[in-house]
Amino acid sequence: MSKLSKSIPCIAVAIAVYAFYAFAYGATLQYGEQYQLFQSTTGYFLGLLTRPGGLAMYSGRFLTQFFIAPQIGAIFISILSTGVFACVLRLPNSGRYSCQIAFLVALLSACILLNRQMLLNGLVSISIGCLILLSINSIKSDKLVAALLPVIVFATYWIAGGIPAAFVVGYVLCDFFMTKKDKSLLVSSLLSVLVVVASPFVARQLFGVQLNATRAFLGADYSRYVIFLPKLPIAIGSLLAFLPIVNKLLNSKVLQKSDNPSSRFSVSSVIPWVLAVFVVIAVFASNVDFNTNRNCAIEYNVRTQNWKKATELADNKYQTDNITTSYINLALAKTNRLGDKMFSFKQIGALGLIPDFETDSDVSMALSEIYYHLGGINFAERFAFEAAKANPDYQESVRAVKRLAETNIIKKNYPLARKYLAMLENTAFYAKWAQKCRRAIDSNRTDENAEWTRLRSFQNDNDYFYAEKEKDAMLLDKFSTNQNNRQAFEYLMAFYLLNKDIEHFMQYAEFGGRFYSITYPRAFREAAIFHLRMTNPEAVKDFGTADRLMLDQFYEFGKIYNTNHHDSRLAARFGDTYWFYLFNE
Repeated sequence: MSKLSKSIPCIAVAIAVYAFYAFAYGATLQYGEQYQLFQSTTGYFLGLLTRPGGLAMYSGRFLTQFFIAPQIGAIFISILSTGVFACVLRLPNSGRYSCQIAFLVALLSACILLNRQMLLNGLVSISIGCLILLSINSIKSDKLVAALLPVIVFATYWIAGGIPAAFVVGYVLCDFFMTKKDKSLLVSSLLSVLVVVASPFVARQLFGVQLNATRAFLGADYSRYVIFLPKLPIAIGSLLAFLPIVNKLLNSKVLQKSDNPSSRFSVSSVIPWVLAVFVVIAVFASNVDFNTNRNCAIEYNVRTQNWKKATELADNKYQTDNITTSYINLALAKTNRLGDKMFSFKQIGALGLIPDFETDSDVSMALSEIYYHLGGINFAERFAFEAAKANPDYQESVRAVKRLAETNIIKKNYPLARKYLAMLENTAFYAKWAQKCRRAIDSNRTDENAEWTRLRSFQNDNDYFYAEKEKDAMLLDKFSTNQNNRQAFEYLMAFYLLNKDIEHFMQYAEFGGRFYSITYPRAFREAAIFHLRMTNPEAVKDFGTADRLMLDQFYEFGKIYNTNHHDSRLAARFGDTYWFYLFNE
């Protein structure tokens, strides 16, 4: 295969990987960036370097911080994937199918990040392992390789983790059996296998590595959920380990027997490409999740307070969970459209307004976000702390630390705020914000920040505990503290509506006059019309023109509903009304 024909797949891999992660799947990268706190300090570097796979982990975390901008982060994913392609392509004895194999390994490596819980460390580890494998094969003397292999394998384990160390040994051992090299390589390879097996125990006993056996072997964490085995990286490592055998089988005469000498495209060259593409498509299809990526995009826009964009991304044809629904409702509230538009989106009850607490970083961060904007600063601080400590891979969360700094500034607990700001000042993309906050504290000018000042005015005068089953009482207390807190009032009203508690809704609805003047939001009016029509039919005679039109719609809804509860016209014409939610959800 010519250099030009080999470069085309390499360029295709680079462009495809970059375009996909930069423009189609970038929100998943942004999701991963928020749950780490990479610090450019000597202590942070040495803390990782003193454990197995530490260099791969440090490199992975360093690059992950650029995921805040997917167009930049995708560059590094593309470079790493293309680097894997180039290394595999240059391995000796690959034969005529080296390009297809390199294509397969590179794209499978890029697929690791399709799951939002997977970390870039996996791709970095595989890249380092491929580079070391290529370096070993560049040594001409078999005896020198045999002498250095156990040391190289242990170094690979300590730098990149157990999977790269294992496939480096596996490749050398399989290559020995396929090519019948110097017998010293066999002894060295078998000794290196023992090194791989023993390395985690040596690391735990001699170097004091406080990890369980699985994590000690893997070294670099491949997933945020560190207790799970990374199946795809293990599969890629296995493929690389048995690469000499695969090459031998592919370069046998079995495929060539079916070739037609007069044909420009031989069967033996097409079949491997078909198989490689089929495997990549199968792995891609089983791991990609555009629905979750969309939910990540909504979360990111809420996090950055791009409320309009968050609601634009919401679409009822996609599945939503409690967290995403709560983010959509928060975005509606922040744009003063919760009462008008909440039932234009699929609602799943009060848990879609304020989820129940779980020991989970995603849930905790969502609760912190909601209570922060409601003015519940103590709750926002508590749940941010929960989010920071509930990370399954035991990392700090830059998003949570930033929120902890904000809440303590609002509470004027400046010594603690400085502690969190000091952590952020050692980051690449949050340092300027942290320095600006520190200057505001030092010059006693935090009141000049409009958001902090507004949220200070919403703080409660009385103390009370967080009550999971009494969210309405907490919202009522929050509104009672400052009756200019429109969001707290709308959340209280929405909570009653979503719980189908219209009696309590009507009890407090009159307080909305300070926000809405004459015209209440649509959902509130729909609930009031239903209540008055059921309890006091004569009251509807006093309705104005707009409410009479809405009353006519309610009569029409009732007529269709009473005829057939499952009539398709209900969803088509009334799917965005409170009445439809009340009777169908």
